[in-house]
Amino acid sequence: MASLLYPDETLLPTDEFSERMYLSKKLEIYDGQNQVDPLASFSDSTAVIGAEPDLLTNDEISSPRRQPSNWKPLRILAGAHQGWVRSVAVDPGTNLWFVLGLTDAQIKVWDLASGDVRATISGHIMAVRSLVVSKKYPYLFSGSEDKTLRCWDLEKTNSTSGCQIRSYHGHVGGVYALALHPELDVLFSSGRDSAVRVWDVRSRVQAMALTGHSGDVTALFAQTGDPQVVLAGMDGTIRLWDLRNQKCALTLAQHSKGIRLLVKHPHELTMVSADATGTINQWVLPGGQLLNRLVTPESAQHDTNIINTLAINPDTNDLFAGYGDGRMNFYDYESGEVMQQTKTKPTEGTPSSTIYASTFDMLGMRLITCENDKSIKIWSQEHH
Repeated sequence: MASLLYPDETLLPTDEFSERMYLSKKLEIYDGQNQVDPLASFSDSTAVIGAEPDLLTNDEISSPRRQPSNWKPLRILAGAHQGWVRSVAVDPGTNLWFVLGLTDAQIKVWDLASGDVRATISGHIMAVRSLVVSKKYPYLFSGSEDKTLRCWDLEKTNSTSGCQIRSYHGHVGGVYALALHPELDVLFSSGRDSAVRVWDVRSRVQAMALTGHSGDVTALFAQTGDPQVVLAGMDGTIRLWDLRNQKCALTLAQHSKGIRLLVKHPHELTMVSADATGTINQWVLPGGQLLNRLVTPESAQHDTNIINTLAINPDTNDLFAGYGDGRMNFYDYESGEVMQQTKTKPTEGTPSSTIYASTFDMLGMRLITCENDKSIKIWSQEHH
């Protein structure tokens, strides 16, 4: 199981020179050449990093170019749902199934290899916007526009009494993002009410609320080290929280518009965020220094620059961005170079395509996209 949860680092790109160039940028930070000391973020004072810092630079040495990515549709499950697919999560333990949250308020569990439905879960009364699968227990957590969080026991999906075992009440708006702490039995949830609520998974008690955002809190993740929780919101800020002292230790304010997405790298202490302009920023943790800004090639054919989903491939180190107009961009995570641009095609009867959610499987071999044509698309990379 460990190899599925954490693929061997030898699977990552082995271009030694390119990796050294990328690492040298991060080393500049820890050598004290940037504005903010990474450890100072968690002192007694709260820091705010302002609007437009200089990006970190290196000597102008060209690193070897990777071969372009070549992701193609492997399987399309057309008409798989009655509503748009808004959220997705892969089982982190076995890598054998994935779960989808739908605008028709249902949750469906799918077999990743066969494409068959394993279970259909009902209980929410509005769209399911967020999902997270526990690594420790056979539990699935879901958040919905109906303002509720629910916990489902996936070993009881065939029970006549249903598989819901807990519900968590406290949000006064839709729930858009969920995260589980890697070690503690703690669940984090956020959404329209501008707060992140921290729950004891077993007792259903709200342990604390993390406040400070002035708009929807759209994305978050949790980790074992400080900052234990990182939040992003439509007020254009990212907030790094010292959970032990229940205080925001650092606020990043470099985005010019509301932040829609925030994803932590699976192997290193970096993260990426995307705002409503389509800008993707890459950051170093724990100090929140801006490492890179990924640029999307311009084209008059683009209907929108809004990115609805980001996912990082744990094997190839590609960053996937799915757009509101169906565009699919694959970036090299280290260099920020666009490795592939393509566009998903809507199924018959849908005039245009929108990608709402995505995830790679735990080995990085398949990409799952969730779209407005009520289909599931599973992609794989054709090797040259």
